[in-house]
Amino acid sequence: MKKILFLATWLFVSFPAILSAQEKVTIKTSEEEMDTTHFSNLVQTYNHLIRVQEEELQLFKIDLIGPALFLFSLGGNKDSVKSNVLRLAYERKIRPNWSWIVSPTLQADRDRVRDVGISGGLRYYYNQNNRILKGKSANNFSANYLGAYLNGRTRPGENQQQLSIDLVYGIQRRLGRWAFVDFDLGLRNKIKAYPATKNRIDLMTEIRLGLAF
Repeated sequence: MKKILFLATWLFVSFPAILSAQEKVTIKTSEEEMDTTHFSNLVQTYNHLIRVQEEELQLFKIDLIGPALFLFSLGGNKDSVKSNVLRLAYERKIRPNWSWIVSPTLQADRDRVRDVGISGGLRYYYNQNNRILKGKSANNFSANYLGAYLNGRTRPGENQQQLSIDLVYGIQRRLGRWAFVDFDLGLRNKIKAYPATKNRIDLMTEIRLGLAF
């Protein structure tokens, strides 16, 4: 009888503590589930924005950063800024993880054209195949890449040319249906350089943001 009374008393005293601990575990589990759901929703929104599951085999790109800088520089000294007034690119997949790309550029200040160039080369989207096999991506251009390009440039009216090879690491993402961002970092080796050019090998970085279709 004493044992029964002792057990009943212990349960009566301990029950609130047990219930409180259980509520804490339940609340913590619910919070973790909410955090996981919130994170999952953010990932889905991001993937929808960059069109991860949309297949694209070719892309025409118009950079808008250069023209914007050109317009902002019109009020300054004519030689203070040479902007990419025109920078286009056409990229086409030849395999899910390989593409070729060609890109003409035109640099100018407010008085005249300073530089005309064209670049062409290959991009290797090194993680694209694995992402496709895992169902995380379609065959498209929202991926990280390694690139190798041959660049030719000339200065109109000055009979000056430059030829270089670029080796880069890049990140490209689609931004909705009509936009893109493309960032790369790498080395430029000038096979033939403009006169008065100091370095044959330069560290280079570029960012392009604009329209894509």
